[in-house]
Amino acid sequence: MAYLTKGDPIPEKGKGSKLSGKMALFVREYLVDYNASKACLRAGYKTKDPNIYGMKLMKHPLISKEIEKHQQKKFERLELSADYVINKLISIVEETDASNPQAALRGLELLGKHLGLYRERQEISGPDGDAIRYEQKIKEDNLAIESAIARLSSRGGAENVVEFPDGAATG
Repeated sequence: MAYLTKGDPIPEKGKGSKLSGKMALFVREYLVDYNASKACLRAGYKTKDPNIYGMKLMKHPLISKEIEKHQQKKFERLELSADYVINKLISIVEETDASNPQAALRGLELLGKHLGLYRERQEISGPDGDAIRYEQKIKEDNLAIESAIARLSSRGGAENVVEFPDGAATG
């Protein structure tokens, strides 16, 4: 592997100017599951630490450029499919009488989810709202600390206060 990193200029000729066969295989394997360490192993790289080597491969400018190119193509395909789903949904809604459009709409809904058109949101909390209670405990702890600092500062007089130099002074 050439020791180029992301941002380095790509040579126009000679070594490092195009992907090796193994690098191209790494790109194809990476695009399967977006896991660099697994792609590294599946592409046939012999390494004791596929996590580190996979990250090095990801930083190679030719590899990152190739991955970006494939992701852009995938995005363009999804845009066409998303347009199809939306146009089909509109035509079903406009053309269907009130009889039973649920089956077709359900199919389009599933296809839309597959394409990532819908974002499902989930509240993340422990059983019985534990995460919310934890957040409340943090607020209470902060108030207790502020109160303790206020009590400590009210105890001592000016003789116990350490003065710091003015931030504007140079020295």
